[in-house]
Amino acid sequence: MTLTSRARTFRDDEAGAGLVEIVVAMLMLAALAIAFLPLLVQGIRTSATTATLATATQLVNQRMQAASSVSTCSGATALAGTSSLTDPRGVTIQVVTVVAACPSGSGTVRVASTATRTDTGATLATGATLVLIP
Repeated sequence: MTLTSRARTFRDDEAGAGLVEIVVAMLMLAALAIAFLPLLVQGIRTSATTATLATATQLVNQRMQAASSVSTCSGATALAGTSSLTDPRGVTIQVVTVVAACPSGSGTVRVASTATRTDTGATLATGATLVLIP
């Protein structure tokens, strides 16, 4: 057997991927990752927005629960006011609660709360309830 035939036999029996195939596979994988990048970024943005909306809804819900436990006109008017909270992402949410005038006798009082982003002024959540004053 000569040196030439031995080299040819070795190349014919070689199995596996060569350097060119590995580089091509890496480039294809990189192109696929770049194609999915905008989708991932949009998902992160949507998740952040949803977290802020959930926080605002929870704040308004807390105000509505506080209003439902009130049974006097003075207790209802004590709910009126403004408060601010910063969510875990650093977005400041302002909650404004407005209480309508109390009836002269027994009746209902409307309590409404609105949560807005202080940086954009966008309304995130609103809620209203009627409180029975005996």
